[in-house]
Amino acid sequence: MTNGLNRDATTVQMSPVFGVPLPQQPALQLIYDTAPIGLAFLSPDCRYLQINQRLTEICGISVEDHLGRSVRECVPALADAVQGIVDSIMNTGDPVIGVEVAGQRADQTDERSWVTYWHPLRNSVGEIVGVNVAAEEITERKRAEAALKASERQFHTLADSIPQLVWMADAGGKIFWFNNHWRQYTGTDSQDWQAALAPGPFHGARERWALALQTGTPFELEVSLRGADGQYRPFLTRAVPLRDAASAVYRWIGTHIDISERKRGEQELRNARDAAEAALHNLKETQNSLIEAEKLAALGRLVAGVAHEINNPVGTSLTVASSLEHKTAMVAVELANGTLKRSTLNDFLEVSREASSQLVANLNRAANLIQSFKQVATDQSYSNQRVFDLGELTEQIVTSLRPGLGKQNLALTIECQPDLAMNSYPGPYGQVLTNLFLNALAHAFPNGKNGTIDIKVVQAAGDDNVDVLFSDDGCGMSLDVRRKAFDPFFTTRREQGNTGLGLHIIHTIVTNCLGGTLTLESEPGKGTKIHLVLPRVAPASSAAS
Repeated sequence: MTNGLNRDATTVQMSPVFGVPLPQQPALQLIYDTAPIGLAFLSPDCRYLQINQRLTEICGISVEDHLGRSVRECVPALADAVQGIVDSIMNTGDPVIGVEVAGQRADQTDERSWVTYWHPLRNSVGEIVGVNVAAEEITERKRAEAALKASERQFHTLADSIPQLVWMADAGGKIFWFNNHWRQYTGTDSQDWQAALAPGPFHGARERWALALQTGTPFELEVSLRGADGQYRPFLTRAVPLRDAASAVYRWIGTHIDISERKRGEQELRNARDAAEAALHNLKETQNSLIEAEKLAALGRLVAGVAHEINNPVGTSLTVASSLEHKTAMVAVELANGTLKRSTLNDFLEVSREASSQLVANLNRAANLIQSFKQVATDQSYSNQRVFDLGELTEQIVTSLRPGLGKQNLALTIECQPDLAMNSYPGPYGQVLTNLFLNALAHAFPNGKNGTIDIKVVQAAGDDNVDVLFSDDGCGMSLDVRRKAFDPFFTTRREQGNTGLGLHIIHTIVTNCLGGTLTLESEPGKGTKIHLVLPRVAPASSAAS
């Protein structure tokens, strides 16, 4: 037996040191020593008579330093409190439950917390011979509670600082907290937010709230809340559940966001949209009127262009015809008077031959001009659509163009991919190549400059299109000329008899008849490239173009 503890005894004995009974059965001792909570037995004068291993672990003490010694010697800071509890139990015989104790472990300096349970120990005749103490460390729990309270204080501080109405409710939906902004807006401390709802949406909001509580799912809806001034304003209400580790809803957090400005902005946006739609309608009507006016203006420009271009050959022909008519009348008079001389007749015949030659040349020029103008007319007629080989047709067209090179020192090269079957309009395609060729002769190589014209025909990236690349290494175009190149009647050499319709006719044929697209690349001194992309099957509607 050491310090009153005999582990080999099987009966309750009296401690020879303190004269109190101690539990000596081995089974009970084993339970005492292996209990998950700290256990101790105190004498009426507050001496440690027995201590289990768990108590030494959670309090940082040793059995040797405490067993047989008084509490005042071992933990003087707690002596008065312990003495008071022991005295109360000795006097009343009632246990003392759940006493929290704060202090330091014997081997550490940080603050620790325990919860203790105090029960009297009686002898066989019912006398209280000591006090059993059970201790459980709750330091981490206290720290967690303190952290939770600090977090809640932080949350409340944050929620009070934001301009939204924030509230919290328990799992059953009972609101227990509002932030200060709620009180400022409503002018009341009432926690019944439904009381501030406008009469209209009250039932709908309550049903949505009940459904959210039942299903544990977030909800969102727009409501109108009455402010301290009695005015209702629109708010967007959101509520989300907070869940514990077991995914059970233990709390709800919600916000009311004032959306008055947003609603006002939406209304202004609707008003602006209505005004824009009305303006668009008026604009379309105005546009239609302008289009009609532009059509008339374009017709006027076309007529002016036609009159300007045809005026010279027709005017010359008219002058020649008038002069010939006058000569003819003079010869007729002399013939009638019998005074006609051979020389006069010979002069008349020479004048007639010259006049006829000038009339034929000028009328042919007028006819050619009229034929060109017909290309831009809306009632122009194209050849019938048929199947042909694009390479073979291109070769034939180029063969007919070579004599047009005349004495100019130009090279005309052609590269065509074989077996490019087309179902399109060969006549308009030939017109395009011819106009490109003539345009290059007239503009790309001024003053007899040397150069090369290349024509390349290949299949495009897809099977449905072909690429036609017409390029020259001539003088090129400036940016301003390139922008206007396809405009009707635009030319840089009108003084040389050009009409400015060549590229415009090309653009019209390619886009309207052949159903393709074209792009132009050119820089001064770097030549010109015109890229045509043509569908292998021309649109059927183009036949009527």
